[in-house]
Amino acid sequence: MHESNLWAAWTLRSHDVLTAALPDGLGLRDAAALTLVESHPECSVDWLLARIGLTQSGTVRLIDRLESLGYLTRARAGRAVRLTLLPAGRDVLRQWNEAREAAGDEALRGLSPSQRAELNVLLGQALRRTERLRVDADTTCRLCDWTACTECPVAESVEQT
Repeated sequence: MHESNLWAAWTLRSHDVLTAALPDGLGLRDAAALTLVESHPECSVDWLLARIGLTQSGTVRLIDRLESLGYLTRARAGRAVRLTLLPAGRDVLRQWNEAREAAGDEALRGLSPSQRAELNVLLGQALRRTERLRVDADTTCRLCDWTACTECPVAESVEQT
């Protein structure tokens, strides 16, 4: 077995399972934007832009689409534009989190409970040992259910500057 092949195959399998679990009409960046806005109420467009991996115009188009679907709203607050998730956005985000959980179960179904626990420990260690800035940690966790993670290894990896 070649380590990088295993890692690449696992990563692509995980991506494929996650993508298949998305609610109709949403892409991974849509789910990430909804997740980030929900986890950081009243965040600004600029804050989201730094975490979503799009250009400014791409982020604005993403927000336009999510707003037209009734998932979020934006309002000017001084010089910033603040984003707020609407009830329909919370509903689709809840659906996404449930589907993401099922996708995780699907991706890990070949492992026993003890193997899954061991994998969680190893992944947690790897995530903790990658020092990163807060913005990069938020980017890493952009598809996470933030309320479900009580001991986040990514948060523990944030450089204290």
